[in-house]
Amino acid sequence: MIVYVNNEERELHVYDRSSGVDYAKSVICSQERLDTGVMGEFILSEQEYDNWKEILHIVQESEDIRYAIRGIVDPEELKEYIFEDTQYLVHVRETAETENVCLKDLQQALEQKDKNWLRENGFIKTINHI
Repeated sequence: MIVYVNNEERELHVYDRSSGVDYAKSVICSQERLDTGVMGEFILSEQEYDNWKEILHIVQESEDIRYAIRGIVDPEELKEYIFEDTQYLVHVRETAETENVCLKDLQQALEQKDKNWLRENGFIKTINHI
């Protein structure tokens, strides 16, 4: 996604590792209305740009974890686990941070083969893959 900060072209990205699709624009536009220039280009302040850069870094880290565990974790169990912890969150940063913590906890449980944690958090089918 191309944005302009102080009349300087910059980029913001977050990639779905499975499809290779950059969906930064969807994340950013889902939270707030962006200012646009006369040609429809997105204009951010330095502070807004830094904020989105941080958020997208967190989202990308989560995407990387999802990709790393994709063959081990049952997709429906993962979807339900993330939904349970994020369903009432309304801000992108809060949702991204919570999802990231959930994925890190899951990744750690998988690495440690912690069947108790997996069972307690609804990963019954996943236990068979470790």
